[in-house]
Amino acid sequence: MDDWLVLKPRADYFIDLDFLLNGAGHPIFYGYDTFANWTGAPVLVMISLAFAGIVFGATSLVLIAMRLGLLDRAEAVGVALIVWTYPGYQLWAGKANSVYVFSFGLLFVGAWLLTRAFSARGLRHVLLRVACALVFLLSFALNSTIMLYAFVMLGLFVAIWRGGDAAHGFVRRTWLAGWRYAVGYPELLLLPLVYWGTLTLWFKRIGLYAQHYGAHFPTLGELAKGWWAFFVTGYRDLVADAIRAAIQAPALFIVAMVLVGIAVLVLRPDKKSTASRADIALPLVLAVILFVALSSPYLIAGLRPSSTHFYESRHLLMFGVPAALALLAFKRQAERWTGAGAAFAVMFGLSMIVSLGTLWNDYVFMQARTLKQEALTRALADRVQPAATVYALDDRIVGSSSRHVPFGLAEVTGMLRLAWGNQPFFGFSLDSERPDILQEMEEKRVAPGTAFRHFDPSGPQATILLQPGPGAVSNQTLVRKYYACRLLERCGLAEFLSQIAQVTIEVGPIAGILPLDRASESVKPGR
Repeated sequence: MDDWLVLKPRADYFIDLDFLLNGAGHPIFYGYDTFANWTGAPVLVMISLAFAGIVFGATSLVLIAMRLGLLDRAEAVGVALIVWTYPGYQLWAGKANSVYVFSFGLLFVGAWLLTRAFSARGLRHVLLRVACALVFLLSFALNSTIMLYAFVMLGLFVAIWRGGDAAHGFVRRTWLAGWRYAVGYPELLLLPLVYWGTLTLWFKRIGLYAQHYGAHFPTLGELAKGWWAFFVTGYRDLVADAIRAAIQAPALFIVAMVLVGIAVLVLRPDKKSTASRADIALPLVLAVILFVALSSPYLIAGLRPSSTHFYESRHLLMFGVPAALALLAFKRQAERWTGAGAAFAVMFGLSMIVSLGTLWNDYVFMQARTLKQEALTRALADRVQPAATVYALDDRIVGSSSRHVPFGLAEVTGMLRLAWGNQPFFGFSLDSERPDILQEMEEKRVAPGTAFRHFDPSGPQATILLQPGPGAVSNQTLVRKYYACRLLERCGLAEFLSQIAQVTIEVGPIAGILPLDRASESVKPGR
């Protein structure tokens, strides 16, 4: 995970953030990470950013919908809850990626400020416009938010158009609205261009990051397959995962059902529906358009999501918006056959139960994975470092009732640094890397703008065998015992972690991994 490359879990932990400016092209990310590390509590800062993004983003979405008269109170809250509990994005617990969540929230905050500025006058109008532009600019830290920004700008254009004189006719009225928008809001029109121009001129992606994106004009066949992949990963797999999780851990979904039931009673939707056919069709059409628009940049860049690895869900953060709009349309249609309360409970209520239960199940998985990391790090720190700097992790703690995601090389290397200090370590998981991983890392280590300059795959080798300890249990049980240990003080944390895993280390060449021979390798930077 990115956490190990950009955040300092301990004051003496070494990181090199230069790659964010001179390689990956993420100056805003660089600012967030630098500030978080400067405080000395980067994890707390990132958690705070994530919560701020969720709370302020959801609140702004509700206020926008009600201020513009687009949704009633129940619908606005229901849509906001679906958007911000969407479980397709599994990286909520990631720390470095909290900036994604914060950026998404800032987009809605900026839209709320824009609705306030639209009707304001004088100095208040100017200040709101400045704040609006600044917030939108910061939201571009997640580049794909620019697609949603385009829809916000479309909404601004529609508002200007509706304020025009109907006597001018459609064509002239539209032309005048476009002119008023360009002249009245030039900073918002130019903002994406200025942002991308700045990145291109001063923070251009180079080396590994330029090679990561296979930008091209996809064929219709590629687009169709890509959109299907986004639909399957973003929606269909979620329902299947929720069913499996509900069978394995029904208590999580029972709690979610109780919470959603309370929310439905508090909101008390109106009993009569006044939605026309256009009011039903418009959200559904907009949901389809947004789905296509939000996925297209990733397909052009040659990227697709995956439901088998939590990190590959990072492309799905905003896909709760199309889901919420589609549910809004279905809810309004259902109101024609039954009462508003029943329609709301069925459409939004059931979806919320699925979202909350799946989110909590994913959190349990991430927490159990982190506990295993902590157990391994402490086990390594409690012993003298062997005569090796290159380590392969043979992870044999695989839960039979839950998915298994191998630790990435940044994670394994980071755990080694936490345990034994800032040495030129390089660590990786045996079951997730190819036999030529050492050669591959040597190329990445010397590539321009690399994040792996402090990784050295050329040192003496060893293999870490990670096996279940006497306290190894299922993810749900492990997390429950962890909180009982921490909150109820039923055990000592060190004792609890020592029971999770058994660690043995064998020094010597790593089986199945090709040796790195500098004499025979001709490694060129950026190859």
